[in-house]
Amino acid sequence: MKNLTVAILLAVFIGCSPQPQNLSVEDEVGTTQGDDRTGSFKLANKEIREETLQMLDNASIEYWVRDDGAINYNLADGEAIDRIGNDVILTYIRRN
Repeated sequence: MKNLTVAILLAVFIGCSPQPQNLSVEDEVGTTQGDDRTGSFKLANKEIREETLQMLDNASIEYWVRDDGAINYNLADGEAIDRIGNDVILTYIRRN
């Protein structure tokens, strides 16, 4: 059961908002050059969520929490957020 929970959390954490499928080459280049694009994810586990937010603060990564609980961030910080998420989830697995 623990493995299933972790797998679901990992899938939710990594499964950020997808890029639209109908972009032309020019649109895609223009979109990837801008830093104004954002992604979001939700974490249901309170312990993982709190630790993730703390690590985002420690790393000085800009994020904001929407009313529905989703954590939004700039896509430019996506790789750093992925590393933080992996660290938090692996730490949670080791503790439990």
